[in-house]
Amino acid sequence: MMAALSASCPTALKEWAGVIDAMGRGQQLVLIRKGGLVDAARGFEIRSTEFVFYPTFEHQTINYLRPQYRRYLEEALAARPPEGQVRVELAGKVVWSRQSRDPSLLERLEPFHIYNGQFLAQRLKWQPDQPLVVAVVRCWRLAAAQQLPVAAHYAGCKSWVELDAPVSLRAASPVLENRVFEERLAQITGVLDRAQSTVG
Repeated sequence: MMAALSASCPTALKEWAGVIDAMGRGQQLVLIRKGGLVDAARGFEIRSTEFVFYPTFEHQTINYLRPQYRRYLEEALAARPPEGQVRVELAGKVVWSRQSRDPSLLERLEPFHIYNGQFLAQRLKWQPDQPLVVAVVRCWRLAAAQQLPVAAHYAGCKSWVELDAPVSLRAASPVLENRVFEERLAQITGVLDRAQSTVG
C-alpha cells in the first residue's frame, strides 16, 4: 500500500503546466530534471519528497512534446489564471529517484512521459557535467483547486518555492489507483535497474 499524503504542504515544485496536466491524467509518471538557472551550480535536488505542483509557462514550447500530447499544453494555456495568480490543483510525492548520465535511458522511459527527442537532447546538453535526475512521482488531485497570489519570492527560474501559507492536502485523491500505479512503478524501476546494471 502506497503511503498517504500529509495533511498540508508548504513546498511547491515548479514544472511546466502542460507536463503537470499530463501527470494529472496519469499519462506522465516521471520527472526528468537538471534544475533551473538558479539551481545551476548544484543541479536539481529533491528538497522535499512531498510538494504541490506550481504550473509555469516560461520556456515551455509545444515543440518539445510529442504530437499526440500537445493538447495538454493547449488546455493548460486555455485555463491559465490571471497575471499574478497561480492555480494549484495537484500534489506529488517522489517514490523513487535516480541520477543518470545514460542518454538511452530517456528513450526507454518513453511510455512514462510526454517529451519528444528534441526536449531530451536539450536536457542532456544543458549543464552537461551534471547528471539528469529521474524521479517517479505519484500524483494526487486536491479536493478543490486553489488560486494563490504570486509572491515576489516565488519568481525566478528555480525549481522549488516555499509558499507563504501551506496548502491543505486533506481529501486529496490519487490520480491512479494503487494497483495501477504499483504496476507502472514496477515497470519504470525495472527500466532504471536495467540501465544501472548496464552502466555498472
